[in-house]
Amino acid sequence: MAAAVAFAVLSVAVAPAPAAVPQTIAFQGFLTDDAAQPLQGTVSLDVAIYAAVSGGTALWSETHAAVPVSQGVFAVALGSVTPFGAAVARTSPRFLGIRVNSASELPRTELRAAPFALRAQAADSVTTGIDLKRGSVSVLKTEINVFGEMNLFGRSEAGERAVQLGAGPFGDGELILESGSGSVRIYSDFNGAPVLGLYGSTFAEIDLTAAGDAAVSLPVGSLNAAELANEPGLAAANNTGLVALTATVASVLSRTITPPADGYVLALGQCVARINHTNGTGTSGAVGLSDDGVAFGTAQDVNLQISANAGSGSYSLPAHLNGVFPATAGTPLTIHLVGSEASGVIDIEDVSLTLLYVPTSYGTVSATMLATDNGEKGAAQGTQSAAVIADEIAAARRANDDRIAAETASQLAAHAARLAELEARLESMGSQER
Repeated sequence: MAAAVAFAVLSVAVAPAPAAVPQTIAFQGFLTDDAAQPLQGTVSLDVAIYAAVSGGTALWSETHAAVPVSQGVFAVALGSVTPFGAAVARTSPRFLGIRVNSASELPRTELRAAPFALRAQAADSVTTGIDLKRGSVSVLKTEINVFGEMNLFGRSEAGERAVQLGAGPFGDGELILESGSGSVRIYSDFNGAPVLGLYGSTFAEIDLTAAGDAAVSLPVGSLNAAELANEPGLAAANNTGLVALTATVASVLSRTITPPADGYVLALGQCVARINHTNGTGTSGAVGLSDDGVAFGTAQDVNLQISANAGSGSYSLPAHLNGVFPATAGTPLTIHLVGSEASGVIDIEDVSLTLLYVPTSYGTVSATMLATDNGEKGAAQGTQSAAVIADEIAAARRANDDRIAAETASQLAAHAARLAELEARLESMGSQER
C-alpha cells in the first residue's frame, strides 16, 4: 500500500488591488510505496477538508483522477475541481484528508494558514454596507441617514455608540467620539459653518455658526492668569490719615505692579487738600503722579492754590490725577502719589492710588514721563485744528496696524517653533523604531 507525506505550499505573491482573490490553493506532496521508495507514475487523489482531526463529515471534497508523480513529488490545485464553499474558511481549525488510489485516508493535516483569506473577497464587493457583530450587537455598521448618505457607526459590546463617521444628520461631514461620560463632536458644516465641541460634565465649544463672544465657549474658570499670561491686572492702596506736605517733592502713597508682559499701567489717584489759609499770604502747592517718587511727571501735577486776597480760614480742595506709564514684562513698576508745599500750610487726606495694567494699545500712547520741572511752563497753544485731529487718527491707525503685524509675527514664530519641535519628536521616534 502506498504511504504519503503531504505539505501545502502557500503562495504570497502580491497582486494589484483591483485583482480578484484566487479561488484555489497550491498543494504539493511527497508519496512513497510500502518500501519507502518514491513513487513514479500516475495516481488518483481524493482530497477533503474537515472541521475535526478525525471523523465527521467533509466540509468540502474533490477528486483528481490522474495526478502525475515524479520521484515521489506531486502537485495539485485544491479547489480547481470543486470550488470551496463558504464553510471551508469561515472558522478554524480545518483539517486536510487525502486518499491515494481510493485507499484508506492518510492522517489528516491541520491547515494553519492560507495564501489568501478567501472571505476577504467580500471586501472587494461590498455595495450594501457593513455589519460586523459581536453576539447580537452590531459593533461596526454602516447606516443611511434621511438624505440617503452613509454613516459608519462603531458601538461597544453593550450597544452604546462609541464612534460615528460620515455625513451626519445634516448631510455634511461629522465625526463623533463618545463614551459614557462625554463626547468629542466635529461638524465640518453645521448650519453653514464648522463646529467643534467637547462635552462632559461641562463643555467647551467652538461654534462658528454663532457670532462674537458666543463663537467660543469654555468652562467657567478654565483659564487662569498664568495661562492668559497678559490679562489686565490691578493694584490699589489708600490712606485716610492726614499727611503734611513740605517744600520737597515727596511720596505720599505708592503701589507696585509687576506686569506679565509689555504694556502700560494706567495710574489713577485722588486726595483732598486741607489748607489753613491766612489773608494776605498766598498758599500754593501741588500733588501729582510719579514713577520715581521725587519729581512730578509731565502734565501730572495739580496745583493747590489759594489767593492771598482770600479770607483767612480752612479750605478743602479735591484733586483727581491720572497718568499712563510704560511697563516692561516681569519688571516691577512702582507709581507714587507725590506732593509738595511752596507756601502756606497744606495737609492732604483721603489719599487713594489705583494701578491698572493694560496689555494692549489700539492707538498711539503718550506715556507719562518725568520732567525737569513741574511741566506747566510750556508755551500756550490753541485748540486742535482739523489737520491735527486727522494726523492723530492716522497715527492711531498706523500704531494699530503695527501692533497687529507684531502679534501676527509672534504667533507665526511660535507656530514654527512648535512645528519644528513636533518634527524633531517624530524624527526621534522614527530613529528609535529603526
